[in-house]
Amino acid sequence: MLTLAIDTSTPVGGISLFDSDSGLKGEVRLGIGRTHSEQIMKSTDFLLNHCSTGFNEIDFYTIAIGPGSFTGLRVGLSTVKGLSFATNKPLVAVSTLEAFTASFPFTEKLICPLLDARRKEVYGGLFRWTESGLIKLIPESASDIKTILALIKEETVFTGSGAALYKDAILSTLGEKAHFPGENLMHPLPSALCIIGLQKAERGEFSDPVKLTPTYLRKSEAEIKIKT
Repeated sequence: MLTLAIDTSTPVGGISLFDSDSGLKGEVRLGIGRTHSEQIMKSTDFLLNHCSTGFNEIDFYTIAIGPGSFTGLRVGLSTVKGLSFATNKPLVAVSTLEAFTASFPFTEKLICPLLDARRKEVYGGLFRWTESGLIKLIPESASDIKTILALIKEETVFTGSGAALYKDAILSTLGEKAHFPGENLMHPLPSALCIIGLQKAERGEFSDPVKLTPTYLRKSEAEIKIKT
């Protein structure tokens, strides 16, 4: 199966083309200097042209559904919904935090992806890879870093913008039990999103484009201001 994956949930977004038989065909990262809405379709066209692939060859689309940037999530989802309807191809929705874990499939340690949610909070989850696949150990949530760290008692890999922002607090709490990857793995990889997307597609876990909405985990700043 061939999937085109789109991730606009974080400032460093990306698009990837991945085949279940031959592996990665190509990948484009979306830069921070311009909005994802400015880059997404141009980058998609560039990737497909570079890989000599047409939309008709794609079997399904994969989208990072959040949590993450509210605006970014809406941009990515509206784009992939349009592509799904235009080409009559199904789509798979993958948690941004879950997609992070595909970059660390060989570690026996816990994996804790953290995204900066602002207002002194992070979007976080706790996962572990096992022989039978990925296990989600706690529900994904928006909370302060102390709440998440209180749940961790063993060696853990921390990744994401939230891990970078609160690295000192993590090390202060867990010491040598805390591990951090190189900078290249501190941002979600579109190809990692593809891997989780393909696994879900093989299980038939497709989403209804009409009903699919982003995973926000909390209200937007605008909604909060309206109620205050």
